[in-house]
Amino acid sequence: MEQGIALGRCIGEHDGGKSFIIEPSWLTRSAVIVGKSGTGKSHDIALISKNLGSRGHSVVILDWTGEHVEALAGLSYTHILRPGNDFRLSLLAKEEPDLDNDEAVLAAIDTFSHYIRVSFQEERLTPSQRNILKDILESLYGRQDGSGQAPTVLELLTKVKEYEGSQKKASQGLYESCASLISRLAPLTVGRTGAVFGAQEGTEPTDMLKPGVWVVDLSVLRYDEAKNIVSQLILKRLFHGVRRFGTTDQLRQLVIVDEAHNIAPDKPFYVSIPDKIAMENRKYGQGILVATTSPAQLSKNLLRNVSLRISHMLDDGDDIDLMLRFMVNKYEAERFISDFMLLEIGEAMVRVSTPVHVGPEKVKIRA
Repeated sequence: MEQGIALGRCIGEHDGGKSFIIEPSWLTRSAVIVGKSGTGKSHDIALISKNLGSRGHSVVILDWTGEHVEALAGLSYTHILRPGNDFRLSLLAKEEPDLDNDEAVLAAIDTFSHYIRVSFQEERLTPSQRNILKDILESLYGRQDGSGQAPTVLELLTKVKEYEGSQKKASQGLYESCASLISRLAPLTVGRTGAVFGAQEGTEPTDMLKPGVWVVDLSVLRYDEAKNIVSQLILKRLFHGVRRFGTTDQLRQLVIVDEAHNIAPDKPFYVSIPDKIAMENRKYGQGILVATTSPAQLSKNLLRNVSLRISHMLDDGDDIDLMLRFMVNKYEAERFISDFMLLEIGEAMVRVSTPVHVGPEKVKIRA
């Protein structure tokens, strides 16, 4: 069995100072780290990443603020990727090489649906918008047959503007649908975000399936909407890419999403891409670790489907109640609530729900 990761020392009343060990295979069942700013989440991520990266696993960190770059840069197995500089994406590239054009159209519309759902409050693609995108994308993919190059976002934006111009005598609703799509697409073609999608060379997400720690520095992107769409594209490509290696009972890749409530929000009837990784990709050896300062804003699907939960200090009552609900039996909540309330910086309550159940235990995280 592969050597475990020593997370820290148990300091609960009956734990006797024993080490708390995380088996890498547990991480295929995914994990969540929560806690207010400055309580140790980033340290946990660095600790886990260094252990896995040095052993030849693939670790991908979507670094919202750039703090993980500071912690991990300079290590021999770490790759720092700055979107628009040494990292490129094709928003409309086929997610899998063998997709036909019809499937590629549906996959692209799915990507836009996630982008709209996450980036804009309570907004979805309307049936009219989906039809507009379908018509234009079918034309673009058909035209690109044999060229080997996917349509660009700028091409798509231009086609939507042309479609808008040709439909001004049609219904007001159709015109408004075009205008709304233009307003959502235009920011993806300018500035640093435009450079991400327009770059001609760099690292594609599938390269991140190779061993090492891959830190994507999203802090270079100015707007949250840009960080969201870049993150979701990376996650989708990794979600599909790891499946090509077949099934395994060992950890092949851990994807880490910081500030994860931005990517996997608690929205009714919405299943995010991190949700799908946690629910579907364990058998392919891919797990996801999400970190957030506000678990109440994070997808309940995700909290329900992860098997390793690490809770640092929380102040908000709703956050504390939520983590208690997911980490302890309801009949034992009163016994553990003081442990959750009185955590110090660098301490955490940890619960593992794999075929072998561990905790909840109070752990002093290793320095």
